[in-house]
Amino acid sequence: MKALSIIAAMLFCISTAAQQKIINPVIDLDFPDPTVIRTNGKYYAYATNPNRRGKTLHIQVAGSTDLQNWAIIGDALPQKPSWGSHDFWAPHVIYDQQIKKYVLFYSAESVDTTLGKCLGVAYADKPEGPFVDKGTPLICGETFVNIDPMAFIDPVSGRKLLYWGSAHKPIKVQEMTDDWSAFKPGSSPKDLIFPAREKKYDRLVEGAWVDYYNGKYYLYYSGDNCCGANPSYAVLVARADKPEGPFITLGEENGTGSSVVLEMNEHWIGPGHNSIFTDAKGNRYIAYHAIAAKPGEKITGDIRVFLIDPVEYRNGWPVVKRQNGSSISWTDSVDVRNVPVFEDKGKVSEAGGTSGRSHGRYGAQYGRLLPLKGKTWLAGYTISRNNGYAKEPDGGLELEIARSDDNGRNWKAIATLSDPGRDLDNAQLIQLADKSILLSCRSVRWQESYRLYVYRSTDNGLSWTKLSTIDANEGKPGELGKPDKGVYEPHFYMLPDGRLAVMYASEKHVTDSVSYSQIISQKISPDQGKTWGHEIWVAYEPGHPESRPGMPVWTRMKNGQYIVVYEICGPEKCNVYYKTSKDGFTWPVGLGTPIPNQWAGPYILSLSDGRLIVTSNKSNISISDDYGKHWHTTSAAWNRTLWPSIYQSGKKEIMVVNSAARPEGGHAIKVRIGQVSE
Repeated sequence: MKALSIIAAMLFCISTAAQQKIINPVIDLDFPDPTVIRTNGKYYAYATNPNRRGKTLHIQVAGSTDLQNWAIIGDALPQKPSWGSHDFWAPHVIYDQQIKKYVLFYSAESVDTTLGKCLGVAYADKPEGPFVDKGTPLICGETFVNIDPMAFIDPVSGRKLLYWGSAHKPIKVQEMTDDWSAFKPGSSPKDLIFPAREKKYDRLVEGAWVDYYNGKYYLYYSGDNCCGANPSYAVLVARADKPEGPFITLGEENGTGSSVVLEMNEHWIGPGHNSIFTDAKGNRYIAYHAIAAKPGEKITGDIRVFLIDPVEYRNGWPVVKRQNGSSISWTDSVDVRNVPVFEDKGKVSEAGGTSGRSHGRYGAQYGRLLPLKGKTWLAGYTISRNNGYAKEPDGGLELEIARSDDNGRNWKAIATLSDPGRDLDNAQLIQLADKSILLSCRSVRWQESYRLYVYRSTDNGLSWTKLSTIDANEGKPGELGKPDKGVYEPHFYMLPDGRLAVMYASEKHVTDSVSYSQIISQKISPDQGKTWGHEIWVAYEPGHPESRPGMPVWTRMKNGQYIVVYEICGPEKCNVYYKTSKDGFTWPVGLGTPIPNQWAGPYILSLSDGRLIVTSNKSNISISDDYGKHWHTTSAAWNRTLWPSIYQSGKKEIMVVNSAARPEGGHAIKVRIGQVSE
């Protein structure tokens, strides 16, 4: 019993209450150098000046009640000081009970360019401001030595101290007056942490933050290159018995030469410039900025987003509990279909006599899968028999069906669908309760006739018969072009009551009295695809006819609601958006909510455990643990994707399908299998 009591006491010392799970980033906007305080039952975060919709915020402030959901409040320092010009950086806010004020410390460029960067002090009655500067800077100096201030009231002595420093100079500390308006007469700055004290991140030290815990003073600091194309930034730590040192670094204490407690990983690059705060239960957290790792993309460092992780003290030093979310490890790719290369070296006139396109090499593309019983899967995809989208008697594009009986590892073509004189593409498959399989697709004679067909198979995809037409637009040769007036990209899903529904992109309303270049439409079938009801508008924006929502993919989430993802071209530049619906056919008006780090041709999967996974032509894989409220980007399945799709093939296994470019020209349908971690 005594041993158990000792263990229980040790566990209590480690953490008095469960720390909150947080999905990062908490603010997916440029929010660098974040400071977090808790006051009046709410959290406030302050960050370096950004540019929001063409307007500069000197010091941005955001608020939250739960650490997960944050809202930008505005500018905490709406009136810049008379001495300050620009670059309002690295704010720190403290509430001083003695003077009954919130005090803001920050750095800014002086209007007198010979003075360099200066430290400023401003006061407010409320945490969100407005803060008013005291009128003169605390200190100015060469280059950016005087930046990154952190105010600290020593809980032992009550003395008021200010830490600051950067520009390859030491981090300093100096005592302040009771009202924080000046350095205390008779005090002088003391150097604490010097550059070149570490094996790594040692050229520059900055972003000081002091936390008092269990009788020790912990000085967190960051180094050395926060920004730009090659960021090399991390959080390091040192410890002392007094707030003014001497400080010993973690690397000196443990003999490793490394004092790093937070550095880059596969998700986040250049994490740093942190603050430490506690929640109402006494749990500690570290707030910091980082740059999202985007596989295959060049890093610019322009956007440093806001992250929060729990932090604990173990064996006398802090440990950051990274909450990166789920990750995926990938296997080699598998061919679904690698058709022989078709090559057209000439030009073929399009329908309606429009000028011909230059045609090159083709193969297979736009692959979509369907799980059947056990380890059996079907795949539907487009294959090129000739140019495609040209006025030719035989048509150009056909659909092919392939089958796998070993959970996607090996595939064999089993059927072909064609529509003489027309092109078939945009295949998607669904299995009904009676085990029959429906295939939706587009049949087109370019700029002349667009139809969305439904085919039916009762023998697991070996043979197909045409069942119905979801929607169509017919015209004379060339009449449906300039602008195009087609229907595209159908995607089936079942409603809760068992009815079959389909979404698709429609240009048919471009000539309506209230014109829309393209919208996402939906129809519901009362009889499992034989007939279709009226058109439901899913994604459009009144007053914004140029926006082009398209390529919808929708699914039902574990919480019972439906979610649809789609691209929006036009002014939205083909970025990816989403919407949710409680019943699957009642959708809010508007364009929806953007999903960061995705672009064009999206696909969404709802895992059996409730997590959502999205991919797109940007190649990234994004995962959400909270039904789309927040997303984080993890390792990509492919370096280059074209119209990918994604499926769950095991408890923690997924398959991502890609139209993969081939060295010999055209594309092949490939599958890559991934293992999803927690």
